[in-house]
Amino acid sequence: MGDKLFKNTELFIFDMDGLLFNTEDIYVNEGKRIAREMGYEITQELSEMTMGLTNNVARKTYKDYLGQEFPFDEMVDEIHSIICERAEKGEVDLKLGALELLNFLKENNKKMVLATSSNRKLATILTEGKDIRKYFDHFITAEDVKHGKPDPEVFLIATKRGEAKPEKSIVFEDSFNGVRAAHSAKTFPFMIPDKLQPTEEIRQKYFKKFDNLLEVINYFEGK
Repeated sequence: MGDKLFKNTELFIFDMDGLLFNTEDIYVNEGKRIAREMGYEITQELSEMTMGLTNNVARKTYKDYLGQEFPFDEMVDEIHSIICERAEKGEVDLKLGALELLNFLKENNKKMVLATSSNRKLATILTEGKDIRKYFDHFITAEDVKHGKPDPEVFLIATKRGEAKPEKSIVFEDSFNGVRAAHSAKTFPFMIPDKLQPTEEIRQKYFKKFDNLLEVINYFEGK
């Protein structure tokens, strides 16, 4: 099944945070630390609710929970500065199997697009820091969409830029909102969970689930 799907797939779309890069730990831990220093407490529930969202959507959620005066943008700017500083030194780790899967797809002449809720600056610094920018034909970032995940817009733009049909595209995602978006876009959502294991709702929406990206290669090879 996996090898047949692989052969028929025209485009492979990658999320970034928590899927290619181990950035979610930085977002969660540094976010909690910065908020605590500001006099706020970010709960696990709030962290989970906002994973995979663009800043515009996450901002509203944070302010609904913590109050309209919560300095969301100040917190995010500081987190991004920390990630950028580490990324420029190549200190933000790739997730298990990320480089191997990118190489596998490249060797098989497959087209790849990065589709992330993060901004273009962060996507560029992270991918250049680990020398994986070269694998992607296009970047779709927060600046390119009006509606963030779970809206399917980011993946519909990705398929259009990649000149592929959604039903001939595979999306690699780690977050619930990403899987929801990929499902709504009528692509094949492959979930590789990072912080959260799928709920029954999410299990109904993804096509396949793997523990890491190395397992995806085995699946595509029919093993």
